[in-house]
Amino acid sequence: MIKAGMRLTLESGNRESTLQQTYRCKVVEFTEDVIYISYPLNEETQRSAFLLKGTKLLATFIGYNQNVYTFPTEVTGREIKGMPVVKLFYPGDKKLKSIQRRNFFRVPLTVKAVIESEQEQQDLMEIMTKNISAGGIAGSFHHSLLFNEKDSVVVRLSLPNREGILQHLELKGEVVRITAPTSCKVGQLSIKFMDMEKQMKEMMIRYTLKRQLDLRRKGLL
Repeated sequence: MIKAGMRLTLESGNRESTLQQTYRCKVVEFTEDVIYISYPLNEETQRSAFLLKGTKLLATFIGYNQNVYTFPTEVTGREIKGMPVVKLFYPGDKKLKSIQRRNFFRVPLTVKAVIESEQEQQDLMEIMTKNISAGGIAGSFHHSLLFNEKDSVVVRLSLPNREGILQHLELKGEVVRITAPTSCKVGQLSIKFMDMEKQMKEMMIRYTLKRQLDLRRKGLL
């Protein structure tokens, strides 16, 4: 399952803790029970991190089948493999946990998104997102219904990072739930992302992990 060149996202600490840190790295080499990775880059500081031997981590990666997997690991040492590498314990393929789309971690996010029909370009609506994950978004709207469940759509939105820089995204999706607005309630819409490229999915996972950490540090989550 693990292959050289794969990207790993590493989390240290408990997800409920404000001390949690996230890192990204690449698999350089692997054996039956050891993964050699490039020195991890701290997602917050954008600097190489020095992880002590014995540091326990949760690793996440996307397999070639596009499924997302996690496994517990631990730093076991360092070596030189043509370059300095960090050694991680690998529990084996049988210990991998597959994350179902519905279980992708969702984080609160309020931004405008434009939903456009993939078939009929003139059909589009603007929503205000409520939360986002690597698997989809949920949001609300005030105008009349333009879509039905199972409709194929294109989602356009901009994700703000810690520095306030916007990353513009265009993602394919499918409407999984939609309710019309009433005089008392706004309409509700849920979309699952479809045919997402591996690199984009990795970016979305890292984004939601970083946003989770930021919100916890601010006491908002």
